[in-house]
Amino acid sequence: MKKKTSVIFAVFLGLSMAFLVPQAPTTPWESIGGCGAGGSGGGASDGIKWIGQGVNGGLVEAEIFAKENVGENYSAFTLTPRFSFKPSWSTSVGVTLPFMSHRGEVQYRTNQAPVDRTTGGFGDISFDVSQIVGSGGAANISLALTIPTGQYDIKRGTDASQEFLPAGFQKGSGVYSLALGWNYTRDTENGMWLYSLTYTHPFNVSFSGENAFNDSYWKNYDTDGDDRFDYHFKWYGENDLGGFTPSSISASVAYAYRGQENFVHSFGLTFSAPFGVAWIPSEKVGVYDPRPDPDHQAWSAAFVYGLEFSRSDYPIFVAFSLPLHDKANAADPDDEYDESPMRKWNLPDWDSFLQEWTLAIGIKASFL
Repeated sequence: MKKKTSVIFAVFLGLSMAFLVPQAPTTPWESIGGCGAGGSGGGASDGIKWIGQGVNGGLVEAEIFAKENVGENYSAFTLTPRFSFKPSWSTSVGVTLPFMSHRGEVQYRTNQAPVDRTTGGFGDISFDVSQIVGSGGAANISLALTIPTGQYDIKRGTDASQEFLPAGFQKGSGVYSLALGWNYTRDTENGMWLYSLTYTHPFNVSFSGENAFNDSYWKNYDTDGDDRFDYHFKWYGENDLGGFTPSSISASVAYAYRGQENFVHSFGLTFSAPFGVAWIPSEKVGVYDPRPDPDHQAWSAAFVYGLEFSRSDYPIFVAFSLPLHDKANAADPDDEYDESPMRKWNLPDWDSFLQEWTLAIGIKASFL
């Protein structure tokens, strides 16, 4: 019941946003950003987003991205259809519906043997609205709301001994999230520079006023009066298992080259950093014992190359991303709840560079 109520509330809020944003009346869409569509959709830790001419003509635009993320001991496939429409030339409203599959090794503790695990299904839905600001049409602001529709308590094991899978194998985060973005484009003779700055703030809402697992995982705990188990709103990103997602900021710069007819080449760099340390729940089912994430990254970046095959009806976009992040700090062996080691910023982890990559392909269409 809680999940159904959350979905209904988020759909209403997401669709209402379009009518709360002022509309600007002047420049035609074709003149915005030089290349036309600029960037849209996509865009996460891999830094991949559509850059190019895009598609025009219909009231509704569909963008479908398929991504394969590969690392040393895992791989993940995501399919993210995004549907958007424009109430006016300057306003765009969209919804993203993610599907995913995760495969890889799981090792909860260094003294345990790794095991192979596979998960997949539907993730967290996102609604977004963007508004062009200024008479030149070079800048826009965006607001995105993500709601926890994906399962985040996937577990494996026998009935007598079950364990939650790590966050990377879950289909959702268990928290809501608001992302406020600013985007700016600057034309050059044969292309366009794109700049982006985004602040993301996770939070949580309980319409029932209770932790979703009070009657299951936490039935042996005294939950009365404890704001971990009884709450209506949390301004921070703690889910009902105890996992914590900190707020974060990300910035990106990209150059799109359109000097070659029917193609748009783009080269980008994305940098992001959290305002805190992520915490993970206990892997033991029925045990409330969160701790700092030993794999927490104090900062991360991604180098991205994209190529749009520009066509008026069904343009295609292909991208390749290489991530780079700081070296992880080991947890304090005397106090695994001390998050100070994870707060430290380290130099790049060059040993893991080139060991992970993301390949994406997307297609756009407009109709109605």
